[in-house]
Amino acid sequence: MNSLYLKLLNDYCHSGNVPSIPSDAIEGKPWVIKKDPLMDFLLKLMGEAKYRTMIQTSRLSAKIFYSAVGKFIAECTHYEDFQNQRAWTERNNMIKVLKWSEAKRNDSKALQNLIDDISARHPGFGFDKDFMLRILSGDGCKEKANWEKLVNEWQLTLDRHIENESKEHIVKRKDDFKKGLDIVMRQVGNYMQSHNIIEQQAIQAWDMMDGQWTETEFERRLNVVKIQDKYPEIKEIAAYMGRTADSNGRDRLTISSGTAMKMEHSSGSDIEGITVGNDLNSLLPLELAQYCDDAMGDMFIYKFLTKRLQTFRYKSEMSKPSRKLGFTHASRRGPMIVCLDTSASMYGTPQRITASLLALLEDTAEELRRDCFLIDFSVSIRPIDLMARRQRKRMMNLGFKDADEEKFAKGHVPFIGGGTSARKLLDATFNLLDDEQNHYVNADILLVSDFLIPMVGKDYIAKLKNYRNTGTKLYGLSIKSADDKELNLWEQMFDKIYEIRYRQLRKY
Repeated sequence: MNSLYLKLLNDYCHSGNVPSIPSDAIEGKPWVIKKDPLMDFLLKLMGEAKYRTMIQTSRLSAKIFYSAVGKFIAECTHYEDFQNQRAWTERNNMIKVLKWSEAKRNDSKALQNLIDDISARHPGFGFDKDFMLRILSGDGCKEKANWEKLVNEWQLTLDRHIENESKEHIVKRKDDFKKGLDIVMRQVGNYMQSHNIIEQQAIQAWDMMDGQWTETEFERRLNVVKIQDKYPEIKEIAAYMGRTADSNGRDRLTISSGTAMKMEHSSGSDIEGITVGNDLNSLLPLELAQYCDDAMGDMFIYKFLTKRLQTFRYKSEMSKPSRKLGFTHASRRGPMIVCLDTSASMYGTPQRITASLLALLEDTAEELRRDCFLIDFSVSIRPIDLMARRQRKRMMNLGFKDADEEKFAKGHVPFIGGGTSARKLLDATFNLLDDEQNHYVNADILLVSDFLIPMVGKDYIAKLKNYRNTGTKLYGLSIKSADDKELNLWEQMFDKIYEIRYRQLRKY
C-alpha cells in the first residue's frame, strides 16, 4: 500500500493535479468500500488550492511538499504496521479456533470465555456478542460454517479497531503537520528572497539535504552549488549533455545492435545439438508434450518467458554481431554516462568542482526524466545508477529503510584514491553502450578528470572512434592547476573538452 500512497504523491508533485485512484470496492459488492483514513487525508490535503498553486508554479515547493508529506506517510504506515504487529497473537488465535476439537467446541464455557474476550478487546466496533452466542449454542456449535462466521466477524472487528486507531493517530497529528509544512515553505521562501537565491540553485541545495530544513545546512549546501557561478563551464556542459540538436535538424542518434541470424537451409539433417531458448519452431518433443499437458501448461509458459525451453541447435544458423546506424530527430531526453576521476590528484578544489557538477547533472537528469549513470574510477571502478541511487536516498530520507543504500549523499563521491587507469573505465562504458536493453545506447559520455591518464591501446581508441561515428557524443572536463603545463593527449578522441584552471590555496 505504501507504493500507492507514494505514487499518488509523486504524480501530484509532478503535475499539481490530484490524481485519480482505483476504487477499493469489493468485487461483486460495489456498495462495500474499504475505508482508508490516510488516503482520505492525502486527497483532502492535495485538494487545497494553496498547495496546488505552489506546486504548479515552483519545483522547489513540490520537493518540499514531497519530503514533508512523504515523511508523514511513512510515520502513519509505520504506526499502522505496529498496530498490526501487536495484533499478531490475536490473528494467530483465530486460526487456532478453527482447529478446535469437537469436545472443545461443545464446551459452552470455553465459547463464552472466547466471545467475552473478543467483546472486551474491541468494544464498540461492531462485534455482536449475543448473536454469536445464539448461533453457536446447542447443535449450532457442530456447524463448521458457524465457527467460520465467528472468525470472520472477529477479523472484521479487529480490522475496524486498527483502522480507527490509525484514523485517530492522523487526526492528532494532521494539524501540527500542516503547520510545520507551512512554516518550512515560508522560511525557505523568505531565505531565498532575502539572499537573492534563484530556484535552480535552491533545488540542488535542497536535494543534497535529508529533507529536513535547517538554515545552516541549507547555506552550507548552497556554497557547493554556487561554485557553478565561479566556473560557468559547469552549466555549459550540463546544457550540452544529451540530445541537444536544433528542432529543424537531424542527428545520428540511434543505432540497433545485436546478432544477425542467417538460415541457409532448414533440413533436419544439420542438427548439431540441444540448447535453450524460446524458438517454437525448434522445440524438442518433450517440451511440446508439456504444452499439451494441463498440469504442466504453466511450467511451459514460464520456461518460454524466461527463454529456458529446450530446442534443437542447427549448424545452418550463421550469427554475427551487427551494428546498424539510424537517423531520428534530436531529443533532450537521451541518457548520460558520467565518468568521474577519483584518483589522488583530484583532491581539494577539483573535488568541490565535481561535487557541484554532479549535483547539477543529477537535477538536470531528473527534470528531463533521463537516465544517468556514474562511473567513478582510479585504479578500480565503481558503477552507480544515479537515478536509482537518488530514489533510494529519497526513500531513506522519508523513513523507508533500505539496507542496500549507498553510503554517500547526492553530490558527493568518496574518493577511491591511488593512481588512474582507463582500461576498466572504458570496458564498463562499452558494456553500457552495448546494453541489450538499449538503455544507454548512444548515450552522451562525459569524462571529468585532470587527464593525467596513461593512454590506452589502439583497440580502445578504435572502439571509441566507432561509437562516435554511430552517434555517441564524447565530452570532457579537464580540471587542472593553473601552473599545469601537461599536454592533453586525449583531446583528439573527444567531440569537445572543456577546461577549468584553478589556483591552489597556499597556507603560511
